[in-house]
Amino acid sequence: MPQNFKNYNQDLLKTVVLKKNITKKLLLLMVLLSILNIIFAFHLHQRTIIFPKVEYAFFTMIILLSFLLAFSRKKMLKKAFLKRIKDYLARVFMIFSFNFIFFLVLLTEIIYFYPTESKTYTTEYKITTPGPSRGKHGRCKNGLKILNKDNNYYFFLCINLNDKIKYGNKAQVRVKETPIGSYLIDYNLFVTSK
Repeated sequence: MPQNFKNYNQDLLKTVVLKKNITKKLLLLMVLLSILNIIFAFHLHQRTIIFPKVEYAFFTMIILLSFLLAFSRKKMLKKAFLKRIKDYLARVFMIFSFNFIFFLVLLTEIIYFYPTESKTYTTEYKITTPGPSRGKHGRCKNGLKILNKDNNYYFFLCINLNDKIKYGNKAQVRVKETPIGSYLIDYNLFVTSK
């Protein structure tokens, strides 16, 4: 009677390759979602004010967390001193960069999604030249600084000026206030025609 042998090694290799493919696809999906999340947060960032005390506290926490995570590996103690210092500094930089982007995005999204009522009020605004930064594309030609009455900080937005309109100094704004910052939902400028 002939014996039939089954090669378990081939089946095992197929499952390992399948798990690696699933892991790669999930990792790629997570990276894409993270990039979309960062783009969404940077879109909101211009209309968001984060209070300086909160920013300072989060920045301090990022630095402490970076050092804590970077120096937590015991395997590095077996390496030469200079190699160990170089590896620790590289880890601190990588962890700090990741935490900085994560927490910067997190603060903006907490302010945007925080469940609170918005308020409408009249406030002052100024038109400035040049406007706020647009990243690597330079600055806006003109900027609009709208005062937030509750905390005396300014929302700084890009604006396209119209030559046929005379701009005043009052605006009606709708703002969402949270414990860590403010989000400008909408604004209407009080203007007159020339």
